[in-house]
Amino acid sequence: MPLVANQQPVTVENITYYTESYPPANFIENGDIKGISIDTLKAIWKQLSKPEQEILFVPWVRGYRFTLDKSNTALFTMSRTPARENLFKWVGPLFHSTHVLVAKKSKNFQFSSLGQAFYHKVATVEGDISEISLQQVGFPSYNMAKVAEAKQGFLMMQSDRVDMIALSIHGFYHLAQELKFNPDDYEQIWSINKIGNYIAFNINTPDSVINTLQQAFDEIETERIEIKKHYELPIEEY
Repeated sequence: MPLVANQQPVTVENITYYTESYPPANFIENGDIKGISIDTLKAIWKQLSKPEQEILFVPWVRGYRFTLDKSNTALFTMSRTPARENLFKWVGPLFHSTHVLVAKKSKNFQFSSLGQAFYHKVATVEGDISEISLQQVGFPSYNMAKVAEAKQGFLMMQSDRVDMIALSIHGFYHLAQELKFNPDDYEQIWSINKIGNYIAFNINTPDSVINTLQQAFDEIETERIEIKKHYELPIEEY
């Protein structure tokens, strides 16, 4: 695609990165940006001896639209799904997300098939990949209680307004730390799927840039493992 007026060619050094607040992948703490994805991206830049690039925290929908439409952009952390595969170019996986249904142990749910869960009310984060994953397996929309964030959904489950919540394993344990509840009082009822999380780049990003970043990512495998350990990512989501 030809360059428009005043548009710089895409290089490793001039990409604007968008992200959202979504611990433990990316978040702001005491004014510092951190998280598994951010620390990994900084390690890639260091491996390449490149200066750190601009990272902008924006609502997910805005970052998605910008990265879809504008060259010299990237968005993380994005689940690499078949529907998105040809819309972006990818570097990763940074880590994996295992999406599960979680309920109180006291409910004593025993499902032999996912279809049995369809009769129960489930809190889902609107637009999140965990909600999309449930939709893809045919979960009825009338039994989805859509919320803005996982914390809200968990509190609905805690007060028995819903029976379960759909989220990732690492998201559940982050909630346990934030809300200071005992995770042993809850259990995973069903595993929905496991999806890799990546840095997604505008489709016009040259393959040479993607290959350079992916090679650097591959070369820092030991450091990437240490980053995941630092943020206490469950081993099954490495």
